Amino acid sequence: MSKPLQVLIVEDSPDQAQLLIHELRAGGYEPTYEQVETAEAMVAALERQAWDIVFSDHYLPAFNSLDALSLLQGRELDLPFIIVSGHIREEEAVAAMKAGAHDYIMKGKLARLVPVVERELKEAQERRKRKQSEALYHSLVENLPQYVLCKDTEGRFLFANQLFCRTLDKPLSEIIGKTDADFFPPELARKYQQDDARVLETGKMLQTVEEYQAPGQEKIVVEVVKTPLRDARGKVIGLQAIFSDITERRRTEETVRASLEEKVVLLKEVHHRVKNNLQIVISLLRLQAARTQNPEALDTLQDTGNRIRSMALLHDTLYRSENLARVNFTRYIESICSHLFRSYGSKTSRIKLEPRLAEVSVDLDQAVSCGLIINELVSNALKHAFPEGRAGRITIELQTTPQKQIVLRVADDGVGLSPQLDIRQTGTLGHQLVFMLAEKLRGVVEVTRDHGTAFRIAFQATHADEHP
Repeated sequence: MSKPLQVLIVEDSPDQAQLLIHELRAGGYEPTYEQVETAEAMVAALERQAWDIVFSDHYLPAFNSLDALSLLQGRELDLPFIIVSGHIREEEAVAAMKAGAHDYIMKGKLARLVPVVERELKEAQERRKRKQSEALYHSLVENLPQYVLCKDTEGRFLFANQLFCRTLDKPLSEIIGKTDADFFPPELARKYQQDDARVLETGKMLQTVEEYQAPGQEKIVVEVVKTPLRDARGKVIGLQAIFSDITERRRTEETVRASLEEKVVLLKEVHHRVKNNLQIVISLLRLQAARTQNPEALDTLQDTGNRIRSMALLHDTLYRSENLARVNFTRYIESICSHLFRSYGSKTSRIKLEPRLAEVSVDLDQAVSCGLIINELVSNALKHAFPEGRAGRITIELQTTPQKQIVLRVADDGVGLSPQLDIRQTGTLGHQLVFMLAEKLRGVVEVTRDHGTAFRIAFQATHADEHP
């Protein structure tokens, strides 16, 4: 099937024009053509319709191929322009090619015509696609709120969008071909050039945040992304830089950071004051205990003091922590047990504590409940599991499961609980508290009485925005 082709022929010989048309038809084209031989006729033809290709004789009575080429270029028409002449000197042909002609063919060698036409039509189509892509690229970058620029491998500007041009207060024509050293202070220019060199040498993207100062303007903070530009073979031929003014965002972040730091200080102070107030309550209980002779009341006051102490230790742990939302539970358990062993004095001299604690963090609500559970179980073991100075061991285990459960186990190898005792129905406050607090954690309590007593509590770890 013949391919349609719109042909403008600048030629004073109708016979020569017909020869060109004949060759095109023989090569598979179906040309529609017009023959002109003056500048006025060519202008009229160009204005009348669109053409795919232009053939021009080199010498015409009042016109020549260079005039025809200049006329075409003056209208910014990117059409294949091929000189077809019977007489053209080599230096004239070279000059025409330098001026923008795409090829020349001697009239005695028209067998070259169709291959040249096919090649030039293809290249013209590719040029149009490139121009469309460039136009789309320029349209995009001119509407971006970011600064965009391109450089060659020598650091010379190839392109910059108008936003960047305005920062330099210069038109694009005065930026292209220049380098950073032409616009910026030496130290800043060197910094930009060093970053460019990294991109060109590694062929990899560079992201950074840096200061930028346009001539006569204040410094701003910019977020920069530099990427290599490559040709069709993948060779690095330059780089593109896109940078955004993040000065206001940085100021906002600094304001928020300062506000958060103030709140952290305030929260730490709150935890510190709560701890101090609880210490006062503990001191009051000690004073009351000093005035009490009833052994049962003394035990009650000591147990109450230990419970309050476990909460005071929690606030002390948070006061010293970097993260006020979650507690380093391992360190907290160690503090509770250390205090309890000191609290019961000589009773603990033959009792060994064996902690087996994995690194676990829990939120504040869980930490309070867990701390009280540990306080009750370790206190009960110290008071009742080793009567008459009996030696023994208390083991505290803490671990997490693949299902993100936290498992707490407190065991002793003491005298144990009576098999007939219903642990959930005892009248002791300590055991009641353990089950109440486990229920608050939505946990499961398992009690074993083999060679002592062991309590195992398993509960689901919560995130910062969850509460049991």
